[in-house]
Amino acid sequence: MAGPPSPSTVVWSEHARAKAQELSAGVLDVEDALLAHHARRTLNPGAAQWKLRVGPWVIAYDHPADDDPATAKIVTLWRP
Repeated sequence: MAGPPSPSTVVWSEHARAKAQELSAGVLDVEDALLAHHARRTLNPGAAQWKLRVGPWVIAYDHPADDDPATAKIVTLWRP
């Protein structure tokens, strides 16, 4: 998929952090999954630009975040 290079940093919205806590999702596990599988992302029809299903989660995120091509911002998280 063309576009900016893969992210190397992940930041979280307040909502996404609350969802991770609610779902007992390890923050570092989710971040590692996003960084490792970013190339498999698909366009998301919702509020976030991208969606990635990996392991037990669906991660909705923006990349680049705040015009920084090195950063992805997780907007929300859920279990399918």
